[in-house]
This record gives sequence, C-alpha cells and structure tokens, in this order.
Amino acid sequence: MPAQVIEKSVFDTGSIEERLRYDVWRESISCIFSVDAPKELRDPRRFNAVIRALRVGNLMLAETATVAQCWKRRPLEIARDGLDHFMVQLFVSGNMTWATPYGDQTAGPGDLVVFDLAREMQSQTSDFNHLSLIIPRSRLVPVLDHPDHHHMQLLPSSLPLTRMLADYIVLLNRNLPTLEDGCAIDLMPAVISMVAACLNTAGPAGAARRQDGLAVVDDLIDVRIRSFIQQNMADADLDVNRICDECGISRSALYRLFREEGGVRHFLREQRLGKAMRELLFDSETQVSSIARANGFSHANDFSRAFRRRFGMTPRDLRATQARHSKSDASLPCEEGREYEQWLRQIGRIGSLDRFSSSPVP
Repeated sequence: MPAQVIEKSVFDTGSIEERLRYDVWRESISCIFSVDAPKELRDPRRFNAVIRALRVGNLMLAETATVAQCWKRRPLEIARDGLDHFMVQLFVSGNMTWATPYGDQTAGPGDLVVFDLAREMQSQTSDFNHLSLIIPRSRLVPVLDHPDHHHMQLLPSSLPLTRMLADYIVLLNRNLPTLEDGCAIDLMPAVISMVAACLNTAGPAGAARRQDGLAVVDDLIDVRIRSFIQQNMADADLDVNRICDECGISRSALYRLFREEGGVRHFLREQRLGKAMRELLFDSETQVSSIARANGFSHANDFSRAFRRRFGMTPRDLRATQARHSKSDASLPCEEGREYEQWLRQIGRIGSLDRFSSSPVP
C-alpha cells in the first residue's frame, strides 16, 4: 500500500472575530452534532472551542476542548451527513451525562464513551477536553462480537482494558504527528484490533447490569436471531411469526430480547431503513424503487413515507443533499482549520458498499 500523508487540521475560535465565534463553531461542528451552549457561555469573552484533528487514511483522531454544551444527533443530522462511523471518546478532563435504557450515565476523566454515529443521541457536557478516535463502520464491525450493542456505552476507567485503550489513544495523539507516513498506515490495523478487544471484553452495553442468570444463553440466541434478520431483510414477508418459527423461539422470548429497542418489528424497520439510507448515499446509480425492494419494501411509496418519518426527508432529498456535499468536497477549498468536516464525510468511502450487509442500523 503506498504511503499516505498524515493530514493535520486545527480549528480554533480564538482566531475568529469575537462576535462570530459561537456561530462559526455551531456551523462547523454541525457536520456531526447539533450543539447548544448556555447563553452566558456564548459570550465571546468566555466562549472557546479548539479541535486539533489528525487523519491517517480512513481513521481520524481529534482532540477537542470547549465549554459546557448540549450535544445531539437527531434523525435529520443522521440522514443529512450520512456518517457511518464508530467514535470512541476518552475524557481527559470534564464530564458528560446522558440517559440510556439502563439508567443515567456519567463519564469523567479516564472513562471512554462509544458512539454509533448512525444512531440518535443526546448528552450534556461540562467544560471538557477529550480525545475522539473515529473508525468507519466497515473497518470495525467485522471484528466486533456485538456490533449493534455499543452505542452510548460507558467503559469506566476501573476496567483494565479501558485503561489500556485510554493510554493507547493518548500515545497515538502524542506520537502520530511525528511518525513517517508509511509507519502510521501500518499501525492502523493494530488500532482497530485494540478497540475491538476492549469492546468485546466489555460485552454489550448493559450486560454487567443483567441479573437474570441467562445472559450467556440470551447473547447466543440474540446473535443468531440478528444474523437471521440481516440475511433476510430483503424479504417483504419477514415478520415476527417467521422469525420465531425459523429461530425456534417463542414470541414472548423474542419480545424480551428486543424490548429495549422497541420490539422486534421496530428493530426490523430500523434495520431496513438504515441499510437503505446507506445504499442511497453510497450507490447513486441504483434506483430508489430497487433499493426499496432490496430492503423489504414492496412499494416505493411506502418506503418513501417510512423514510421521511424516520429521517425527516425523502430518499430523493437525501441524495440531493449528498450530491451537494460531494460537489463541495470535490471542487471547493475548505476553510483553513475546518478540514476535519470534509474528512468525516470522506473516511470510509473506499469500499463503502461492502458494508451494507454487515452494518447495524440507526
């Protein structure tokens, strides 16, 4: 593989005209999050935000420091930006709080939080500094035991592998800029393996809180059922009865496994719509009606209505938005310091169609 340049980018509101600092920050970070800071912190004399980003091939590492804010990824952002990555954040200082089906969570210094950027989230942070390792789904999913069970998962610093991965991320941030390009590229498979080892050892989000004594059995059944659903999503006749018959599970047990995801019907619909969204984004030549059929929708109109309810825009609107992004990426110079916005959209595009059959869905 030919050597690739280690790209660097620094976004710093300190270099922006005071009265514009917060607005420019919101517009820039909207490439991944919708943010809102308390009114008193928007004062240009108090507001600050710095992102020091590195890109090595299809991976990104970014150090971010800013003031307390609320962070969201909603269906609209998910469809509009088309990001299909995992992000592992290490908090160096400050904290983040958020709600999960297992209760409220708080991450502090030394803790890791895992984001699936194809899924919704909302959190609140204090003033903080953190490191974010961003990996395309297609690179990480093949080596995860439970790829769709890590969104908004807290990995506390009390876990030995969390501490090891945290130290690893810190060392990467410190040393990547000094490495030769070829060495950095060769290092990336080891980075992915280290993240996978940590997540696989921790297990699915909430696993440590389960006390029913059936966790191992449930995990094995869960993997088999999800694999069956993934393999048969194109079948419009796939329903609860068929899943129960083919997988040898009762309706009540099936409901229990998918209770935290709104039930198996909701899960199946989310799987289909999310997979369709990625195909719309990365396969611009295939007709919308063909993508609808390939994802279990017999009629394109039904697909379009369901897609709009989920993502706030029609499939054709999504493609039009993506086309504008692609044109901007290809022909317009990026403002200095904001290259990271383009990188987020670009990483993972190589070989992106290979991931449709294996990636979990928002």
